[in-house]
Amino acid sequence: MSLRLLIIFFIWTIFHIWSMNLNEVLKVADSFAYLQMSHYLTNISIEWLGSGWFGFFYSLPIAFIELFTKDGFLAGQIVNIFLFNISAYTLYKISQKFLWKDWSLWVIALFFLSPTLLHFNIHVLSENIYIPLFLILVYQLLEYVKSPNISRTLCIGGIIGCLYLTRAEAFIYILSIFGIALTLLVQKKLSVQQFVSYGVVFLLGFFFFVSPYLYHLHNLTGEWGLTNKGASNLRQAELRGIDKMDDAGFEQAVAELTDDKHHLIAGFAGGMKYDTPQIKWSLPSFVTKDPLSFIQRVLKNQKKLLTRNLPEIFLGKAPSLYFSNDSRFKWSVLLLIFSSVPILILLYGLYKIYKKQKDFFIIYISLFTPALVFFTLFFTLNRYFLVFLPLMFIVFMYGVQEISQTLKKKKSILSAILVSNFILVLLLSNLVYYNTEKEKDDYYSLKKEAGIWLNQYFQKRIYSECAILSSSFESEICEKKLQITTQNIMERFPIVTYYSGSKNRWITPYEKENSSILEYAQYNNIDFLVVDSMDFLTYRPFLNNYLKETPEWMKQLKTFSNTTGQKVILYQFKK
Repeated sequence: MSLRLLIIFFIWTIFHIWSMNLNEVLKVADSFAYLQMSHYLTNISIEWLGSGWFGFFYSLPIAFIELFTKDGFLAGQIVNIFLFNISAYTLYKISQKFLWKDWSLWVIALFFLSPTLLHFNIHVLSENIYIPLFLILVYQLLEYVKSPNISRTLCIGGIIGCLYLTRAEAFIYILSIFGIALTLLVQKKLSVQQFVSYGVVFLLGFFFFVSPYLYHLHNLTGEWGLTNKGASNLRQAELRGIDKMDDAGFEQAVAELTDDKHHLIAGFAGGMKYDTPQIKWSLPSFVTKDPLSFIQRVLKNQKKLLTRNLPEIFLGKAPSLYFSNDSRFKWSVLLLIFSSVPILILLYGLYKIYKKQKDFFIIYISLFTPALVFFTLFFTLNRYFLVFLPLMFIVFMYGVQEISQTLKKKKSILSAILVSNFILVLLLSNLVYYNTEKEKDDYYSLKKEAGIWLNQYFQKRIYSECAILSSSFESEICEKKLQITTQNIMERFPIVTYYSGSKNRWITPYEKENSSILEYAQYNNIDFLVVDSMDFLTYRPFLNNYLKETPEWMKQLKTFSNTTGQKVILYQFKK
């Protein structure tokens, strides 16, 4: 490893460690699930395998580091830094196959500077291990297309298995592998016999690796399958809009109750105990219900992906400043042009890779096409396509390299301008991202304060209940028993839940009737309800009255507020 590469790794690692100050408080709901599984793993509980909604693979390194830090959130951030550097080095090795000497350093600089990647790196989210696994897969595929063999085939099956155990939707890349193998068959790099035998080895390697987890899912759901997300995704596709992803449709889909008001209708298992879905939809029935509407949805999603999602992933939020209400950025179209130049170079680079680097192009398209189809069937989110961002940096630099070659100079002034332009766009996007994240601090700090208070409240209750026992031995037994009995807290996002020390997640139902909330709470033995101004005003509009008055079947424990007018109220259900 060159000295310059080490310097880049050191500088940007320090930058990412410093950026952790944007995430001093747990802010992302999905993080709870990974920390929950990590906790159960360190305590040797079968629940570390999760409920099927979130893969457990990311929680493995977190659990290992947690043994030393005794803090899951801190352990997750340490793991992220380590995994991010693995991603960068793997990307560097891939880019060296296509770029001139030392030009790969610019790819790594862009990778470290990306605000899109920075966001996921500072949060405890599975992308942090999903991306390095994906890049390792790409590297192995590049070696495979040059020299197909049994051992590499088996290795690729194992990598796909790791991706699947991280995020279940990775099973779509099985199609990618067969697409690549079919191309090799057409190119006569594989015989028909090799195509068949290698395919069998690949599938055996994948299913052997994931079979224990599939058996766990079967015990959990009573059915055999690769994922239990289907019912929820179909319900979300029916209810949520195409343009707004975090809208009322999403909230209703993941939090509406069954007819008996005991469970969640779509079986959403976002870190909570798994509920068997009441709805029994399938993709064929969803498609045939209204084929024209389904086709329109897919086409709109694909248009949104290509014109909005991918540019935002690639550039960050800088272009959005032109469309904002901020008068400082409305006066000139130059900002939009300035932000669009990297997109043009990216497209040019993709064209040149198609012309000159067939193997890489085939791998890229084979991986991207199933994602393009599968992830636009229901709704489109940036995170589904984030794994392609590092490769986009290679394509961009390849475009710059081709321009330099056309000009007969490896270090042309124009090339320097193009790379500098992209770096300035990313720096501007980082500034936008930093300011956006800092605005959230007060709100989430308030929820952290409420969670810590609730933890102390629970501890006091333990001591008071056990103090009445006659002997110190009985009291000690009582305290140990109650310490491992986690309280059940109902909350939209499990932020208060996490800081209270609870390991159970219960989503506040998307319901209009108080009686439904009470029925759900009583059936599931829920102890507390968290009501906060932002979540309820925006995402639980039917329950806004809880911010003003206390229902007769609940006791208000404490209200937390800050200077910005935000409020968090802790309620306890009367038994």
